[in-house]
Amino acid sequence: MQDIDNDYISNAIDELVSLLGTKEEISTAVTHRSLDTRNAKLLIENIANYLGLPIVINLSYVPANYQAGNTGNRFESSALAATDHDGRGIQGITAQVSIPSYLSLYGTSGLQGFPISVKISDNCLKYRETFMAIMAHELSHIVLHSLLHREKDNEYYIDLTAMILGFSVIMLNGRKTVETREKFMSTETLTTTYGYLSDEQFYFAFNKISEIRKKNINLKKKLLKKLTVFRKQLYSYKKELLKFNKFVEYLDENQRKRIRREDAAVIVSFHQVDYAESFRIVIRGNEGKLKEINDCCVGLTHYTQPRLNSLQQFSKEIDTLISDLKREFNLLNKDVRILGKHVGFLYKWKINRQAMP
Repeated sequence: MQDIDNDYISNAIDELVSLLGTKEEISTAVTHRSLDTRNAKLLIENIANYLGLPIVINLSYVPANYQAGNTGNRFESSALAATDHDGRGIQGITAQVSIPSYLSLYGTSGLQGFPISVKISDNCLKYRETFMAIMAHELSHIVLHSLLHREKDNEYYIDLTAMILGFSVIMLNGRKTVETREKFMSTETLTTTYGYLSDEQFYFAFNKISEIRKKNINLKKKLLKKLTVFRKQLYSYKKELLKFNKFVEYLDENQRKRIRREDAAVIVSFHQVDYAESFRIVIRGNEGKLKEINDCCVGLTHYTQPRLNSLQQFSKEIDTLISDLKREFNLLNKDVRILGKHVGFLYKWKINRQAMP
C-alpha cells in the first residue's frame, strides 16, 4: 500500500459514506449474546448481518500455533497485523474469509443465505474485541467486493468501511493487544496492532466518522422529540372529541334543559351528518402521518442519504402538522365549551375523568 495522509482518509470516508451511509455503533447486546455462549459462528453471522450481509457462515478452525509454511489447513489472509514483528497476529488470532467470484450484489436477495467460508484460529475468543475487529475487517471485504468497488482490495478502504458501518468502537477497543512475557530477570511486553491505519490515521478517521454519525443521530433525535409533541397533541384532540360526543349525547338525552338562544342554532348544526365526521377525518389523517414518520424513525440505525432526506423532509412537515392540528384543536375546543355550558357539573366531571390519561 502507498503512503497516505489524512486528506486521503477524509476523501475515502466521504466517498464511502455517500455510497453506504453510516450506521450507529453495533449494540453490545448483539455481540455479547454470542460471546457468552462462545458461539463463534453466531458471532460472525451477527457481525455480517450488521454489515448488511445476510449470509450463512461455513466455519472451520486452524490451530493457533500453525506455521506459515505448513501445507495443510492454514491461513493466507490479508487481515493479519500490519505492524506485528512476526507478520501475523499475536498467538495466531487470525481469520480468513474466502470470497467466491460469483458473489451476489450488495443489497440484493441473492445475498440472503449466501454461503461464505470463514477460517479462524481455534483460540479466537481469547481476545474477543480483537477477534471482532478482525472479522469486521474481513467481512467488509465482502461488502466492497459485492459492490464491485474499485477499491475492494484496498485495506485502508476496508478498515474505513467497517468503521462507518458501525464497528468504530469495536475496532478502537480491539486494534491493539498487549501480552506480557516473563523472561530471565526481566518482563517483556509485546503490543500488537491490528489493521492498516496508523494510530494518528485511525483516530483522525474515528473522530470524523463519529462527527458524521453524531450529526445523523441528532437529526433523528430532534425528529423524535417533535414526534412526541405531535403524538401528545393528537391524544389531546381525541380526548376533546370524546368530550364533544359525550356532551352531545347528554343534551340529546336531556332535551328539557334550557339552552341559550345564541347557542341553540350552533348545537343543532353539530347533528349534521358530516359535522362530527370532519373531526374523525382529522384524526385518521394525522394518525396516518404519525405512523409514517414513526416507522421511519423507530429502529433506524442505518443513515443512507435517501433516509436522511426523508428525516429532513419529515422534520419540516411535522412542524406544519403540529401547527394545523393545534388550529383544529382550538376549533373543536370552541364547540366543546359551547356544549359544556349546558352540561351538568357532575356529568362534566365524570367525562373529564374519562378523558384523563
